[in-house]
Amino acid sequence: MATSKIISDVPSWWPSWLPTWLPQALFESSVILFGIIFAFALEGWNDDKKTENLITYSINNFENEIKQNNSRIKDVMIFHKGIQRHLQKQSSKGKFNSIVKFRSIMDSMKPIVLSNSAWETAVATGALAQMDFELVSALTLTYNTQARFSANYRATVRTLLSPNSLTVQNLELTLYATTQFVSEVTAQEAELSIFYNQMLMMLHSRQSPSIGA
Repeated sequence: MATSKIISDVPSWWPSWLPTWLPQALFESSVILFGIIFAFALEGWNDDKKTENLITYSINNFENEIKQNNSRIKDVMIFHKGIQRHLQKQSSKGKFNSIVKFRSIMDSMKPIVLSNSAWETAVATGALAQMDFELVSALTLTYNTQARFSANYRATVRTLLSPNSLTVQNLELTLYATTQFVSEVTAQEAELSIFYNQMLMMLHSRQSPSIGA
C-alpha cells in the first residue's frame, strides 16, 4: 500500500540507534487507538441518545397519566361537594334514622380510580433513575400524596359502612363522621389537583422537542 510505503521510508532525521520499523508501528498503533476511542465515543453517544429518548417517553407518559387523574378528580369533586351540602342539610335537621338512605348516599361515594402505571413503568425501565433530582422529588411527592388519598378514602369508607356503624343507635354519629369525611375528601381532592397542576407545568418544561432525532 502507498501509505505503508510512505511510512516505511525512514526520514533522514531519524536517529540511527532507533529501529527502522518503529515509525510504521507507531502509525498503525495510532490508527488502532483512534479507532477504539471513536468506537467508545460512538457507543457512549448511542447510550446517551437512548437514555434521552427513554426520559422523554417517560415524561410524556407521566404527563398523559396525570392529566387523566386530574380530570377524574375535578369531575368527582363537583359531585362530592353536592353530597357534602346534602349531608350538612340532613345533619341540621336533627334526627336521622334511615339506614337505607344513608347506604344510598355512601354507595354514591365510589372510590376514584387514580392510575399510577406511569410511575411503575418509569421505575421498572430505570427511567426514573436517569431523571434530575428536582423532577424525581416532585413526582415522588405527587404519587405519594395520590396513594395516601386513595388509601385513606377506601379505609374510611369501609369503616363508615361497617355493621357497627349501620345501626339505628349509631347512625346519627355515623352521619356526622361521614359529613366530616366528605368535607375532608373534597379538601384533599382540591389539594391533589393543585399538585397535579404544578406537576404538569414542571413536566411540560422538561419536554424534549423531538424523540429519536
